[in-house]
Amino acid sequence: MTSRVTSIREAYSALGLMPGDGPGAAKSAFRALVKMLHPDIAPPTPATLARLADIVAAMELIKAAGPACLEIEIDSTSAATGLTRTLRSGERPILVRIPAGIRDGEQIAAVGEPDILVTIRVHARSAPQTEPDSVLAESADLDAFIHEYSRPSAHARLARWIRKAQSAA
Repeated sequence: MTSRVTSIREAYSALGLMPGDGPGAAKSAFRALVKMLHPDIAPPTPATLARLADIVAAMELIKAAGPACLEIEIDSTSAATGLTRTLRSGERPILVRIPAGIRDGEQIAAVGEPDILVTIRVHARSAPQTEPDSVLAESADLDAFIHEYSRPSAHARLARWIRKAQSAA
């Protein structure tokens, strides 16, 4: 039995969803469909088994493809002028061209990836801070901290002693 699910768009439609609904909605729809079509619940006819195989293949394809919805935060100045950003979806880089005048909450498609939607979050640019919030630690305190946390543990010292004893023998 071969599956007819070959793209993300087909995978989401096999689950009764749109590609922008995301992996969370796909997981919920998958669980609901499996509960209805499982051979313990529904009679195992060729049609129900083929439909079950399609939704299992669809969910595997969605999991393998990674997220279909991403978010990016930009400041209001960048939103007014527009910019290009690169996001990562797993190991894959995704290029996003954000047009000038975009508003908070708008969704755009990634370049060359019509099945991946990017939600834009616009936040107001905060004023730069002139004074640091915390004062740097004293040099003696910093040295004590480094000494405390860089010292080998008792287990590490015992293991080193055993290795020395074995190599000397």
